[in-house]
Amino acid sequence: MNTTAAIVLGEEAHIVAREPDGPRGESPLTAAERDDYSNLILLCPTDHTLIDKAPEDHSVEALLKIKADHEAWVRDSLGPKVDQAEIRWAQIVDQLSDKLSLDTWALDVHAFFDGGPITLAVTTEERLRECALWIAKRPWPAGQDKLKAAIRNMGIFLNELLSEFNVYAELRNGGERRRYPAFYKIPVWDTELYNSLLAEYRNNRTYLSDLTLEITRYINLFGDLVREDLDPSFRHDEGLTEVLAEGQPLEYGAYVPQFAREDLEVALETQALVAFKDSRASRSPRFKW
Repeated sequence: MNTTAAIVLGEEAHIVAREPDGPRGESPLTAAERDDYSNLILLCPTDHTLIDKAPEDHSVEALLKIKADHEAWVRDSLGPKVDQAEIRWAQIVDQLSDKLSLDTWALDVHAFFDGGPITLAVTTEERLRECALWIAKRPWPAGQDKLKAAIRNMGIFLNELLSEFNVYAELRNGGERRRYPAFYKIPVWDTELYNSLLAEYRNNRTYLSDLTLEITRYINLFGDLVREDLDPSFRHDEGLTEVLAEGQPLEYGAYVPQFAREDLEVALETQALVAFKDSRASRSPRFKW
């Protein structure tokens, strides 16, 4: 049967009766307090009749507990939901920050910008390699597409840096550091071979430093996106991540690599590494050997 008539599903009942001679009416509550929300409970018509017909079985304390339990259920069931994806993103941000060791990043990679041979602590190399693998294996939460793309590409560039570094790198210092040697230094002089190897060495060094600068740009983009969408206070005190580059011997300048506005869209694409190889000469800062 279809009808447009209103149907009463709940009735407003008094826990302590409005009148002293009503159900549970013996109480020090004033007339105003008896009509206050704290003394009212919403019941179906059947339960309303039941508790008022048998007040000895439905005490004031019991009805107050029923009301409190129901209000707690409403808060838990219908209140603001915990965003599980946001919680997972917060965990990813914290884990990635630790794996990159952002507080020591400038010192960890400064040798890529020194005038001398590039060396990298084995512990740092292993941590960064594990970080790249961790990124590649992430089951990403929903949302945050820009942040996800930035982290993914950061992992790709980390892998590229370590792979290129290890083409020539060899263990030194009792196995504690890996060193990228000056492989152009040949034991028997050969002008053509020497010039060829020197050119390769310089190109390789420039590529390694370009990759390190690009990863640092991704680190700063990562921080910007976290502050924009997840946590405005993320690394607020530490600020942006820098690199240290040698000018005069033992004199270092601090540089803060960031993506130019026109490079941001490409930086978040799936083919960012390919695009980087074509356009890295236009990046700033940039160092050559």
